[in-house]
Amino acid sequence: MEEKRFKSKQRPSRYFGVKQKHEIINAYLEGSHSKQQIWYDFTGESVEKGQILKFMRQLGYLDEQVDKKPLTFFMENKPNKKKPIKDTVEDIDEKSEILRLKRELEESKIREEYYRRMIEMAEKELRIDIRKKSSTK
Repeated sequence: MEEKRFKSKQRPSRYFGVKQKHEIINAYLEGSHSKQQIWYDFTGESVEKGQILKFMRQLGYLDEQVDKKPLTFFMENKPNKKKPIKDTVEDIDEKSEILRLKRELEESKIREEYYRRMIEMAEKELRIDIRKKSSTK
């Protein structure tokens, strides 16, 4: 009997630098081609498998909480002009820091609203003035 040898179907690993990722994302945000077409143009592979969205999350184009909105929302606000790619590691760190601070601000606003409602309920139920009145000295 002949012995069958199976070839490994493992693809060679592909690494994209930050500059290449920005080029792919900017081509997608221009809106002239589909993700599949852009991926094929840059890699030669016909199936994209969510890599462009992954790159957008990594580089701060998308926030993880905002991902659930359709991308047309983001594309409408973007101009069709090509921006020069000058993002460095420091710029990416600043963007991620800004996103983190925005999330913290939202959480603190929610916390403030919670405490305000809790005080109002306690004042109503216990009939005690908890807040300091501005007219007292």
